[in-house]
Amino acid sequence: MAQSTAEIGSGTVAMQGKPKQDRGSPLVNFLRRWGTIVVIVATGIGFALASPWFLTLSNFNNILFSMIVSCLVSVGLTFVVVGGSFDLSVGLTVTTTSIVTAFLIPIVGPWLAIVGALFVGAFIGLLNGFLVTYGRLSGIVVTLGMMFVLGGINIFLTDGYQIAVDYKETAFAFIGQGKIGFVAFPVLILLAVVALMHVISTRTKPGHYIAAVGDNPMAAYYSGVKVYHWLILAFILAGVMSSIGGIILTSVSSSAQPVGGEGYLLEAFAAVFLGATVLGKGKPHVFGTLLGVFFIYMVNSGMSMVGFPFAARQLFSGLILILAVGANAMLNREEIHLKFI
Repeated sequence: MAQSTAEIGSGTVAMQGKPKQDRGSPLVNFLRRWGTIVVIVATGIGFALASPWFLTLSNFNNILFSMIVSCLVSVGLTFVVVGGSFDLSVGLTVTTTSIVTAFLIPIVGPWLAIVGALFVGAFIGLLNGFLVTYGRLSGIVVTLGMMFVLGGINIFLTDGYQIAVDYKETAFAFIGQGKIGFVAFPVLILLAVVALMHVISTRTKPGHYIAAVGDNPMAAYYSGVKVYHWLILAFILAGVMSSIGGIILTSVSSSAQPVGGEGYLLEAFAAVFLGATVLGKGKPHVFGTLLGVFFIYMVNSGMSMVGFPFAARQLFSGLILILAVGANAMLNREEIHLKFI
């Protein structure tokens, strides 16, 4: 399928068919597809040689457990970025839904509280999507404003104090603290949700339509795709994924904090754009995002074991991210589809 190009405003959006496989040398083609994974594996081997405790099942479980909330947020954000927009409110959505969960548990019980938190996350995503599409506002501006709104709501609901969950809520505590065998239950939730999101993004009509909207919204529109509806769905998915993260966070800590979700935003964007380089795809995808989050937390764990100070860990993580993305960008100049709006 030949490449077709459509101009929208002052930008040019490329619609790719089957990517060229014969461009460049075999080494360049190999690095284009596997370069990021090689960096991840090489980094892991380096830490394993530097610390005897790094390559252990216990540390692997710790990495997976620590990345649960960030991974859920990142996977949700992936759909929005694939759809051609941004969502800066995903981090605060985690905090808000965590507070809603803890607030509702003593009133309606844990299971209805979970439903309420999922509804709040979906509503935040719906509102963001509606303003971006039918309101014709910038995704960055809308979700930045939503981030401040949620921050104010969080402080108002908590008065700046944490909301504790009764220790007698053992069934709810199991969601974030339980184990099945040697595997933490929230890790199983994470793997199941990520697998479902991967299927949705690659094997279903919504996933294909969201990708079509992100690749070329005008071409999708003239092909009969309901562009606004599918972009709104992408925002709703981001909100729901963040709310799942908020629910698990509340269960893990048996409390809800009024602040703290902002950090997930930066990790999510880093993971999404790092994951876009995995397998040489050049645009975000769920499996790549999963590997991106794992790499970020693996580096943090490894550098902590080796004894690097926090400042050095931040510096190293940033440099590795820039080098991985930059190398892939040079190898895939004609195939990069990321949009920065």
